[in-house]
Amino acid sequence: MGMFDIQFSNKIKSSYGNIHLFEFLKKQLQKNKTYPNKIEETTLTIEKCRINTLLRYNLDINIQTNKKDNISEITVNGQLHDTLLLTIFIILSILLTYGLGIILVIGFTFYQKIVATKQLKELIHNYKSTI
Repeated sequence: MGMFDIQFSNKIKSSYGNIHLFEFLKKQLQKNKTYPNKIEETTLTIEKCRINTLLRYNLDINIQTNKKDNISEITVNGQLHDTLLLTIFIILSILLTYGLGIILVIGFTFYQKIVATKQLKELIHNYKSTI
């Protein structure tokens, strides 16, 4: 995982199953646009998703369910998709601002990571409260 990639895990107690959570997350993340996605047994994959950010992420959401306790562990991995765009901005900032603009590009990208992580944690918290 890179410096600007999203990664966290959370535990929830759910009696509905994986598909219900995946449909909830997919519906919340794809409000205005549809992104390429794939739902498997324990994995939801959404590509090129804007999570309330300007930058796009490739999301992998995995669920490990403990049948005995009925507690599921959700692991969210988000890989930054717009690396080419950031590379171009970094090169331009080196050429035009003698390297000082790199601080702005890195700060903006890190801020986008924080916003996306907060949004995803909030979605999972909202799902917990609706059960």
